[in-house]
Amino acid sequence: MITNIVLFEHPTHSESLYPFSIMHLPWELRIGLLNILETWQKLSGASVLSLHGRPLHLESFTTRNPQYRSRQLGVGSVLALSSLLLPRNNTLIEIRKAETSVTPVAFIADGQLVAACCSLSDWERLNVREWNELEHVISSQHWDCITLTDFRIIRYLWDLFDNIPDTITEQFSFCADQTIHHADFVHGHVAALNPERIAVGENSSIAPFVVLDASSGPILIGNNVTIMPHVTIIGPCAIGDHTIVKAGARIYPNTVIGQWCKIGGEVDTSIFQNYTNKQHEGFVGHSFISEWVNIGADTNTSNLKNTYRPISVEFPTGRIPTGRTFLGLLCGDHTKVGINTMFTTGTVVGICSNIFGSGYTPNYIPSYTWGGITTRKLLSLETALDTARRSMARRQKALTVEEIRLLQNEYEHVQKLFC
Repeated sequence: MITNIVLFEHPTHSESLYPFSIMHLPWELRIGLLNILETWQKLSGASVLSLHGRPLHLESFTTRNPQYRSRQLGVGSVLALSSLLLPRNNTLIEIRKAETSVTPVAFIADGQLVAACCSLSDWERLNVREWNELEHVISSQHWDCITLTDFRIIRYLWDLFDNIPDTITEQFSFCADQTIHHADFVHGHVAALNPERIAVGENSSIAPFVVLDASSGPILIGNNVTIMPHVTIIGPCAIGDHTIVKAGARIYPNTVIGQWCKIGGEVDTSIFQNYTNKQHEGFVGHSFISEWVNIGADTNTSNLKNTYRPISVEFPTGRIPTGRTFLGLLCGDHTKVGINTMFTTGTVVGICSNIFGSGYTPNYIPSYTWGGITTRKLLSLETALDTARRSMARRQKALTVEEIRLLQNEYEHVQKLFC
């Protein structure tokens, strides 16, 4: 029986998950009401034995999530997972079929190692700390290999969009006891379509004249969520704890909204991490928005080229063809966006930028950019830190020492771009 999970950051993810990866590790990605780490735990029922990733990022994660700082060794077997592998129940079922093997087993998906299972004693003897080390051990010791048939691989942030329907549907099973009944909202003038596929957490408030349409997929609403009047939410959709959906908002399918967010206007097929605000009118589509971002009124993202051609994105490491027709904005932590900003199709923005100006944005805006459209200057680190501290204080949060070091490291990387 798998009782221990070990998560590894895949070596490619430090660059391919840009700009989220500047401040975070892959298992912090939200894929519904839960993030990747929480979903693996929920599906497997196992404890987290250890986490392995970039050292400073790992320190930052465990400081913000002290429950993962030190774990007790359990009995049973160990499941080592690459961050490439998206948590899915069918994938876990395939892995568990091999648990009874007396020898360690490696699992292959899309031609590469994504998971490994062995006894706790075998794992302790291996003493590996990086995914590349585990790959070497498995190849040199000739472990048994099983090719998975039902799996999903995450290489880039935009891969998450395709998997939102499945992940929200699976997470709905965790909320079965919170399913609403039509009678719950008859007197509140709330239209609940397919109410048996709508789950609402404790102390959440849904105002009159709200439409919750779960005809095409579940709607998951966390605890202490406020849905203001005249909001339309179409599933599949997940809205995290303490989030406020502003009056008149239109939330279209395949949208994930994290905890402590404020969301208004029009949103379609997008992921918002925690503590991010898009309170006003404006369209955000096929976009990934990291933490502590504020998007000004009437800001719009283009998610489709006028030519209908596939979209490429610009990363610091070079140009990446996505093969996708729809892709909006990929935005890093602590970036602030001025009113009436127009984001070009497939725009990538780093962390701690302050974006404003007339016209369309360029395809790539480095971290610590002041302006970014008609003018571009380097925002001082002191100003960026001050802004981060002020915005976080509004949620009774503070920058950790580790986060400050990550912010400083990124500042050193981008300074030369402004010379």
